[in-house]
Amino acid sequence: MRSIVLLAAASLALAACGTNKFDDDPLYDAGFSDGCATGTARTPGTPVSKAVRDQNLWDESEAYRVGWKGGYGACSPGGRGDTPGGDRDIGGR
Repeated sequence: MRSIVLLAAASLALAACGTNKFDDDPLYDAGFSDGCATGTARTPGTPVSKAVRDQNLWDESEAYRVGWKGGYGACSPGGRGDTPGGDRDIGGR
């Protein structure tokens, strides 16, 4: 029983290392790149004026959306409370 608990704990720890179900999806990579471009284009403390985003992919691909949000969060200077695409701004649904 103890070994099962240790195995489960180790599995959870490894799962938290940043992998996701879209790691091998090229649309995730495209979204990450576009999100990062948007994040690096903004000045700290200001909202994004225009997102770099493929609206068709945003509407159709979960991998693209997850990648975009990840790229924006990774490359944005400052807080994450104003993440575009949070379905409140820049044409989000």
